[in-house]
Amino acid sequence: MAYEIKNTTAVYQGHIFSVEKVKVVLPDDRARVYERVNLQNAVTILPIDDEGNIYFVRQYRIGSNSVLLELPAGKIESGEGAQATAEREIREEIGLAAREMLPIGGFYMSPGYSTEYMYCFLARGLYRSPLSPDADEFLNVEKIPLEQVKRMATAGDLPDSKSLAALLLAWQQI
Repeated sequence: MAYEIKNTTAVYQGHIFSVEKVKVVLPDDRARVYERVNLQNAVTILPIDDEGNIYFVRQYRIGSNSVLLELPAGKIESGEGAQATAEREIREEIGLAAREMLPIGGFYMSPGYSTEYMYCFLARGLYRSPLSPDADEFLNVEKIPLEQVKRMATAGDLPDSKSLAALLLAWQQI
């Protein structure tokens, strides 16, 4: 039982993603065409300070057409590793660096149609070390106590999937 990609055809090339049609031969030898979104891999960071506060950013998201509360995150740039991205993004988004940047797992964001893989990190030993944010980012940093974050997550008050997944991956360590 194997799936085999026969060919791909470019449909769209945008600034942050491309779309292609992918012809796949299914295990029963029938062919089907799927659309696939090719997107850079990314990181999500769960920064927790020595007092047990977790740092979030609140920012506008076009996909939800709303302002969401999220853990710091960002795309992995060409030639950059996941950990280096996490170390850069935490400084750009919340103005802090971490003495410990621990990999805690990862997942595909939407494997039914997208190639994007999300690497997750737990950041500890936080200290001030800001970098300038991206020009199109207007972020508000919020520090929330861990117990309140847990209540928010279980009550459905954190609708961002990558933040929920990172919290779950770190649950036993925070």
